[in-house]
Amino acid sequence: MMMSLSWNGLTAWFGKVFPQGSAGRKLLTLIAIILLFEGISVIILYSYEGIAVGIFSLALGVLILVLLNPGHVRRAETIRPPPTEAEERTPREDPVGIKAVDAVMRKIDNDYIVMGAGAAVVVLVVIWNLFYSPRPEFGDLDTLSLIFGGLVMFFPLLSTKFKVEATFSLIFIGLVVLFLVVPQAVTYLHKGTGNSVGNWYVHYMLAAPFSGMLNLIGIQSSSSGSLVVLQFHDGTVQALSISAYCAGLYSFSIFLAAFCAFVLVFERLPNKMLAIVLGLGLLIAYLGNLFRMVIIGVVGYFYGLDALLWAHENVGWVIFLSWSAVFWYLLLGYLSKHSSSGKAAKGD
Repeated sequence: MMMSLSWNGLTAWFGKVFPQGSAGRKLLTLIAIILLFEGISVIILYSYEGIAVGIFSLALGVLILVLLNPGHVRRAETIRPPPTEAEERTPREDPVGIKAVDAVMRKIDNDYIVMGAGAAVVVLVVIWNLFYSPRPEFGDLDTLSLIFGGLVMFFPLLSTKFKVEATFSLIFIGLVVLFLVVPQAVTYLHKGTGNSVGNWYVHYMLAAPFSGMLNLIGIQSSSSGSLVVLQFHDGTVQALSISAYCAGLYSFSIFLAAFCAFVLVFERLPNKMLAIVLGLGLLIAYLGNLFRMVIIGVVGYFYGLDALLWAHENVGWVIFLSWSAVFWYLLLGYLSKHSSSGKAAKGD
């Protein structure tokens, strides 16, 4: 009884501090979804030391979503009342993302087909890994595909009570799969395509600046192609190869997917502001990744190769979550101050 009272008090407090439609509520939803994604990634991809961090991240993401959506509240009705006949013909208020997903669901007109499609994605990933993949263990791209398939499979059930969150998650994970899994799959099927562009980016945008920044702070290093050679504190010389993961592919893709999903589901932005904010976000993602690489280099310089490898596995997601949380906080704070006055002035 005490626990139930205490839980009700906590959910009521969340509802009061983060009311429906507020910037704070949107920010918490975004952080929760990113925490879920990062938690699953850390648990599956990283070392045993990282599992505890992954579980904490996953649990915190779930807890925030549950606190924002306590019990079996009929949120679909709260967010979007059933449309009248006139509204059905001219949908006026739903964001583009929700309208698009609704249109697809109406076109299919059968929840079981949607659930079957999600199950098919899961089965195909499992079959691919067991029978066709040169590496049968499940990796990051397999995990992303499994999450997407599972989300599609349960979307008809989730969207009845958590329409906004389910739609945002579907678009977010779907875009991450589009940005990360599809290009890798195409590259795998057509070996050798796009290597020159990738090599140019890795050398000139990552390896060379990384080496230059290490030299700037007194750590001797040089770069050639995707290779950076640096000398540790004890005189040991170590060559580091910059892979797709080091190239910031994950942080770019997750940020871009979250931003697009946010704009499609939560908040429309004027074209000029959209370009500025997106460009700024991508620049921060790039600089954040360079900062991560420098930290890894500094850790290796002072503490050796084992410490460098640990930092390589665990520092990236901490930096990513830190800068992205600040970015979203500032953006949502700005929008909460200006959107209502802008709408009142423009009538749109």
